[in-house]
Amino acid sequence: NPALMQALQQQMGGQQATQEGGGGPMDFLRNDPQFNMLRQLVQARPDLLAPLLEQIGQAHPEVLQAIQENQEEFVRILNEPVDPQQQMQTQMAMQAIAQQMGMGG
Repeated sequence: NPALMQALQQQMGGQQATQEGGGGPMDFLRNDPQFNMLRQLVQARPDLLAPLLEQIGQAHPEVLQAIQENQEEFVRILNEPVDPQQQMQTQMAMQAIAQQMGMGG
């Protein structure tokens, strides 16, 4: 998902300046709607994590590097529960993506 990669890349770039306060370097992901979509997708289909990370690495190696450097935190955030409202938005988006990819009805 190029939009997700771009958002992650922008967030990573802007995040380096503001790491002193609050949470860890991956904390910004909690509020990123595209990451929430990724999080739900991976929670529903853990087998998709590896190909998604591979895609991220091909499109934006610096994002993958940041994920690898903060793997523990990334996994912890990935496993957090998702807000029910975001969950509904994500399910709708995932259905749209699945239809685009020819994976579902």
